[in-house]
Amino acid sequence: MMKINVQQRQLQLQQVTLNMKALRHGLTRWGNYWAHQEYGQGFASRSQCDKLGEVIVYGGSAVVEITPPLEVRQFDQMIERLSPQCIRAIRAHYICKGQWALMEFDSKKFYVYWFRRAEISLIN
Repeated sequence: MMKINVQQRQLQLQQVTLNMKALRHGLTRWGNYWAHQEYGQGFASRSQCDKLGEVIVYGGSAVVEITPPLEVRQFDQMIERLSPQCIRAIRAHYICKGQWALMEFDSKKFYVYWFRRAEISLIN
């Protein structure tokens, strides 16, 4: 009987590990997508003079709407439910590539605490 309980516990731990692994993989893809959006798309496909002429002719400024993929939107919704400190930690880790000072954390210890708390909150 004891052996069955140990095996069940090991199976539960493996499932949690797989969930954490899948979560981290999804968050990495989420972070890469938003980091790419923040850096821009590289060289412009149109000249600046052409864009300026469009504003003069049509008035106002052109608004570019970004429609992220479904997976990214799902992670956005999950992350929006977290506390502001957890959101900052997730952004620091996955978008800023671990540069916690950019997200105004006082110390690395403080950043790691909020990051771990955010991951645990996302799994539950």
